[in-house]
Amino acid sequence: MEKEIKEVRHFFDVEVPALLDNLSQEDAPNWGLMTPHHMLEHLIVTFKMSIGRINIPVVSKEEDFPRLKAYLMKDSPMRRSVPSPTGKNELQPLRSANLEEAKAKLLKEIESFVGFMDSNPEFLANHPYGGPMTAQEWFLFHRKHFKHHFIQFGLMADYES
Repeated sequence: MEKEIKEVRHFFDVEVPALLDNLSQEDAPNWGLMTPHHMLEHLIVTFKMSIGRINIPVVSKEEDFPRLKAYLMKDSPMRRSVPSPTGKNELQPLRSANLEEAKAKLLKEIESFVGFMDSNPEFLANHPYGGPMTAQEWFLFHRKHFKHHFIQFGLMADYES
């Protein structure tokens, strides 16, 4: 897992900031309801979940955790338009004043998470579909999740391209 964590660090340290520079408020999603601003705030919330600052109930069965966790950590496409585990499929109110502020908050959240993961690699937080996941497992999921949304907004080529 160490080699993969190193690759994910590179993704977040180098690729993510460069890709975010290409995101504008006018970008339309290839699917779904989110605006670029909503997408960034959604990613921020997910980081907060991964260190236990936000708790969302687990909706999967415990016997499915190993299979779902393996899928969530794998660098492969995610299903599109996945329903929210909270059942709230409408856009949430925005918390940042604008897109640039949301970008800055997201980059800070990434930095905070990496520091947290380095200090607490075995910390467990529930993923709503995969159940208990360590900070390192969440880090692998975050890469998959970012790629999913970056593909959604045309910032990255689709896996199938």
